[in-house]
Amino acid sequence: MESSMHRILVSEIMSAPVITIDPDALAVDAAGLMEENNVRRIIVIDQDGYMCGIVTDADVLEAETAESVASRYDPGLDEVWLTVRDVMTADVIAITPEAALGQLVEKMMETKIGGIPVVQPAEASGRKLLPIGIVTETDIFRLISEAWRADEASNTNDQ
Repeated sequence: MESSMHRILVSEIMSAPVITIDPDALAVDAAGLMEENNVRRIIVIDQDGYMCGIVTDADVLEAETAESVASRYDPGLDEVWLTVRDVMTADVIAITPEAALGQLVEKMMETKIGGIPVVQPAEASGRKLLPIGIVTETDIFRLISEAWRADEASNTNDQ
């Protein structure tokens, strides 16, 4: 396998455009959007399009469990409708498109997360981040698989 794979830029392997949702949407709507798009995480954006969080399938499952327990213990209680804001992670770990794949993988292993939004700072302070893509474990595995297939094809042709 190519030894310089770790130098590939994040922009070369990210999935784009990203699936996004409003923080005031219902958590159940996030679950539907994930199922519809076959993804496990959705970037949460504010009304100006800046990233304000991320919601994962685990967050949504936890919300559904909490709603189920609440209604089971208090049958007279109106259904609990948790919003994306209620279940999302607001302190998002992100990376820029110019970062190297090696940096991304280090960050994913260090934080034990399976996907990282790719962002472009919208201002000098870097506080407002525009989501432009996402890189997940699947994207990395796809890259490794493609490199392996290319290597196998090359070895077959050399014989």
